[in-house]
Amino acid sequence: MSKKVVIAISVVFSVVVLAGLGVLIWWLVTDSDSNEIVTIILEGDGFENVTYTAAFTRIPATGEIFWWFFPSKAGISKPILLFLGSITGLPHSFLLNFGEIGPLDFDLNARNDSLVNDYSLLFVDGIVGTGFSKSEEKQDSINVDKLVDNLVQVLQSFYNINGNYSDAPLYIYEQGDGSHLAVPLTIRLTNDENYKNKLKGLFLGNPIIAPALVLTKLGLYLEELAMIDGDGRIVTEEFSNSVNSLVSEQKLEEAFDQFITLGSVINNNAGSIAANLGRIVEKLTPESERDYFGQNLYYERVVPSNIDMKRFMETVIAPSLGISGNVNYDESRNSTLYALRSIYMENYVDKVEQILNSTSVTVTIFNGNLDAVANTPGQLEWINNLKWPGNTEFTEAARQTLIINKQIEGYFRESSRLNFYWINVAGQSTLLDNPVATKKMLERITRLS
Repeated sequence: MSKKVVIAISVVFSVVVLAGLGVLIWWLVTDSDSNEIVTIILEGDGFENVTYTAAFTRIPATGEIFWWFFPSKAGISKPILLFLGSITGLPHSFLLNFGEIGPLDFDLNARNDSLVNDYSLLFVDGIVGTGFSKSEEKQDSINVDKLVDNLVQVLQSFYNINGNYSDAPLYIYEQGDGSHLAVPLTIRLTNDENYKNKLKGLFLGNPIIAPALVLTKLGLYLEELAMIDGDGRIVTEEFSNSVNSLVSEQKLEEAFDQFITLGSVINNNAGSIAANLGRIVEKLTPESERDYFGQNLYYERVVPSNIDMKRFMETVIAPSLGISGNVNYDESRNSTLYALRSIYMENYVDKVEQILNSTSVTVTIFNGNLDAVANTPGQLEWINNLKWPGNTEFTEAARQTLIINKQIEGYFRESSRLNFYWINVAGQSTLLDNPVATKKMLERITRLS
């Protein structure tokens, strides 16, 4: 077993740190009956020329949550981007890290355009049972408040070890249904004296905030793209009305079960043929696994054909990090999703309003124009009608063109607290489909440019 550092997060530790003694207690990790939250720092052989900290935060009666921090090459004052993980998507510690923005690609070669050049990156497998995070026991239901509690403990672990980053601005970045973690965590942190001055912004890409409401504009969206005709629009709107009725009756699990059949309804009943709703210009093939709106096609486009996620993370990455024993990467994704069915269709608009009304955090929402599930007309339906004092300032702000290297990559509307970016030629993941536009957005909002 690789040696690991275990740091007890306790009152005693806090007193020691405040006293400036900087004492860390080292011992080999063994089965422990302790009820304390501990941080297990992983000490594997690592990766050539890559600086990082990887660790588990062990939370009693919950499990161990994995996090992986890459400090910015530009110094400790640069913003920290916090990635929390999503409900249905592939773990950020795998796809977002190696496939899109981390310091290494799948061949473990340096990525020249990694975000680590300008930002510090903190990846968290935020839901136990996903990624490297492990649950103590099977979970039949998961409470959002408990998920947020866990994430706060992870941040406490992170800052206890990386105290020199305490003054770096913190931004939460999530896409899709990762918003179900990002939005309530933002609210919690802004009510915590330890974090409210650290947290500067929230980035939500193609967010699942009001999925049933957004669905009401899908028929319009698809008909305008000539993916369906008028009869297909009627079918789509009947489906939308049915889902919305279930949500209004608070039958959220039934609403979710119906919502995830959307691709079948559009392709088999509304007249579209093999449309990938996650990236509408792509066609599904008979071999494509139609899982959560074409997410596996994203996997196929970004991940080399010789890379199997579980094998890669369990046999290559885990040993390099110093994770020993029986490693089962992303072992409980399906059961975790089942346990979260009751929250997926919840409307989070009021929580976004709470952030805008009660905090100083900047909210930036961005949407890929090729994502039909989180279609842009549906997103703007709730964004333009948010109830907060800056609504008029936002809706009356000029819509500007995002031009990069003489190419129109999208459009944006910015105000003092709320921003919206239209990202061209992008589906569910704008970082994958249009990284140039997404990185420019990050630069503008974090004031790097």
